[in-house]
Amino acid sequence: MSKNDNKKQVVINVESQTVLRVLVLVVVTLIALTFVKTIAPILILIMVSFFLAMALNPAVSWIAGKLKSRSRVRATGAAYLMVVLFLTGFFSLVVPPLINQTSVFIRQVPSTISSLQREDSSLSKFIQRYELQDQVNEFSAEFRDKFKDIGAPALAKTAGTIGTTVVNAIIVFVLTFMMLVEGPMWLQRSFKLISSKRRRDHIKGLALKMYKVVVGYVNGQVIVAFISGTFAAISLYILSQIFDAPINAIALGGIVGLFALLPMVGTIIGASIAVLASLLVSLPLAIAATIFFIVYQQIENVTIQPYIQARTNHLTPLTVLVAALIGVGLGGILGALLAIPTAGIIKVLFDDYLERNDKRNDKNLTTAKSGTK
Repeated sequence: MSKNDNKKQVVINVESQTVLRVLVLVVVTLIALTFVKTIAPILILIMVSFFLAMALNPAVSWIAGKLKSRSRVRATGAAYLMVVLFLTGFFSLVVPPLINQTSVFIRQVPSTISSLQREDSSLSKFIQRYELQDQVNEFSAEFRDKFKDIGAPALAKTAGTIGTTVVNAIIVFVLTFMMLVEGPMWLQRSFKLISSKRRRDHIKGLALKMYKVVVGYVNGQVIVAFISGTFAAISLYILSQIFDAPINAIALGGIVGLFALLPMVGTIIGASIAVLASLLVSLPLAIAATIFFIVYQQIENVTIQPYIQARTNHLTPLTVLVAALIGVGLGGILGALLAIPTAGIIKVLFDDYLERNDKRNDKNLTTAKSGTK
């Protein structure tokens, strides 16, 4: 008898229904991913509105408690008025000087280039050594022609972007207002759909824990942003004194702090604006500011943010850092917003599962002992 005769043939039969289910699952998954990708900008607006509502909800609830009518509409309006006044005052102090500095810088670039060529400096010697005068003069002329009327062309080119930003801001403000006003009502209606009182109380407890996680995340990120903006303002002021370069350090620090509300990537965006503003005044100042922000960004991502978020969300610093990195890698800004609170919510659900599992095991153990007796 040959070896081939001893071998058993294994035949795997796959039902046509199983194949069909797999194909349907793949198709549905692809459609879902395409749908999510298509509505990703809308999801970002909804998530931003949700987190703003969570951040403002404690203030709205406090104001509503002080009003005789207990009206959340009036309380939300009061909270909105304070936020709008703050943002209006902040941007009115920050934006005009930045626009003016940018305009002056662009108009002075050709004359600065010409003066650099005439000076007896290393850059001038470099240009003369490699005979780059024609290329530099051509660049200066093109730069002057392109930006000689910077006001109207710049406004025309950025009109679309400004319009889109304004529309998105209005959508976020309206969504946040509606979430603050109607959120508690819809939550109570959802709880009424649960018939069992015991299960309803359990779900309410979980929802409260999840709410505390999100509020803790928002509060923690506000603390991180405040620290980031404060360090940026102090460091920029010190550097401006060292290099004798006049800049609005407090305003730039405020910009850094405002963008730092976005975890992981926010400080980079705010720091880029601060460095560009410094470059309009002094190149050495911009270089020094760049070095500072690179060092600070690494410190914040590895120590400050994980530690603060771990304290406010009862997560370990390692969990916070890993969640933030995964969120940024998978979803960019949206992933950065969702990563840490999602990790906190998963921890709440996991702890609840372990607690119920322990109670179930204890109950089974008690029943087994009673049966033995």
